Amino acid sequence: MSERAGAFWDGWEAWRRAQPNRIRWNESAEILRHINRRICGRPVEGFNQGLIERLKEMAGPDLPLVRGVSVGCGNGGKEMTLLQQGLVGHFDLYDVSKASLDAGAGLAAAWRLTERTTFLHGDAFARPGDGRYDLVFWDNALHHMFDARAALRWSYDALRPGGWLVMNDFVGADRFQFPWSALMLVRAVRTLLPARYRRNPNDPANPYRPFVPRPTLAEMEYDPSEAADSEAILPGLRDIFPDAWIRSVGGTVYHLALNDILTNIPDGSRLLALLLRLDDLTDFIPHFAVAIARKPPSG
Repeated sequence: MSERAGAFWDGWEAWRRAQPNRIRWNESAEILRHINRRICGRPVEGFNQGLIERLKEMAGPDLPLVRGVSVGCGNGGKEMTLLQQGLVGHFDLYDVSKASLDAGAGLAAAWRLTERTTFLHGDAFARPGDGRYDLVFWDNALHHMFDARAALRWSYDALRPGGWLVMNDFVGADRFQFPWSALMLVRAVRTLLPARYRRNPNDPANPYRPFVPRPTLAEMEYDPSEAADSEAILPGLRDIFPDAWIRSVGGTVYHLALNDILTNIPDGSRLLALLLRLDDLTDFIPHFAVAIARKPPSG
């Protein structure tokens, strides 16, 4: 299955380049500021910056962390942001997509971070957690693990005593089998908006759908790792890291309801502001969450 997942992610970048601009939540500066405010109390700029600011507050004297590891790193750009900001000295970066790692090596060279990054193609879990890391970083990759609890246990074992786990991930329904409460909210948002917001800039004759159906399990086989065990993340985290700081950051509206049609809703618009306020009311529907946890110094 990991080979099939790797093949999917090998082709993902090319697929994304063929799509309209700004169709996803993480391409909106306003949505990122909104999420950052929920995490650290301030609308700071940039992906993950709210989580980074919160880590600075919590880890304070431990920073900079000497060595970190990230599983499912993609091109490693998010991890390299931590390197650039001086939070981590070196990252071991694992992924099953060779194309992503090759892109990451080029990015590291461009950012002069080659000496501070080690790109590793394959299964990180084949190497036992041996307490060598000061940071385990999960960024939208833990929900691709087939056994989330085992991945969190490996993370605990991989940390030295006093080491830190940082997570930003999808924690919602396995295999995107979203609850009806989420699907009905998404349908309401998309059908109540005027039709012009569903225009597809790349294909005006075929507008975006007014609803988002629950995918069948057969349809989810495009990537066998997608949301493979996502519902187990928060229970596993609370069990293995019982003192973890965890925050929901929503997502039912800005991720599901606005997927693709976001290209027609500009940052700074009153509509987007209202939709983000609506998203703030959806914490009863598990979707995205962030977490920071420390392994006990005597662990």
